[in-house]
Order: sequence, then C-alpha cells, then structure tokens
Amino acid sequence: MMKRPPRQSGTPDQDALARMRAAHPAGAALLDQHQANANLALALRTLRKSKGMTAADVRRASADLGRPLTPAMVSRLESPIAELPELDQIVRYASACGAQVELSFVIGNTDSDGACQVTLS
Repeated sequence: MMKRPPRQSGTPDQDALARMRAAHPAGAALLDQHQANANLALALRTLRKSKGMTAADVRRASADLGRPLTPAMVSRLESPIAELPELDQIVRYASACGAQVELSFVIGNTDSDGACQVTLS
C-alpha cells in the first residue's frame, strides 16, 4: 500500500494538486505544460463538489437535460492532464451542475495565466 504524502494547507484543490505532484512527478511535468487545461479541470471539479454532486450525478443530470455526457467525457473534463475540452462539453457539464459559463478574452497585456478566462457561476 502506497503511503500518502502529508496534507498541506490551502484550498482543497491545491491540496489535491500538491498530492498529485508528489505522487506522480511525470504527471506534474505534464500539468506544468498544460496549466490552462489543469485550471479548467480543477474549476469544473470544484464546481461539482460545491454542488454536492458525484461524477455519476453529473452524468445523470446531463442526460436529464437531454445532452448526456458519457462517463469518459466527465472523467476527461476533470482531468488536469487531458486535452482542452470543447466549449460545448464545458457548457453541458456546467448546466448539469446548475451553473452557467461565462467566457471572456483579454486583449493586450496578459499575465502568466494567458488571455482567456472562464467563469463558472
């Protein structure tokens, strides 16, 4: 049985990310290469958890809305090292969680996070 690294202080997603980095250095390197994807995946996961939903709940809710997400799609959307999902999938996921997606682009000076911001509310 593999021993977990000690829990670090911070937000739950930061703690999860720190544990993943310690347990999987190669995955951490991929994460660094795809930080925008990781930020989106962690935001989606945080949204789901804030609504008290499981991944299965998201799948059922999306099906109830007539736009089902498959188990593989939900898993990929929450994976910090997966390819950036299509906007339609993000909207379907957010809708299943009872949220809306707001997408904005920043033109001009940008910080290290890039020029696109996605807000889930």
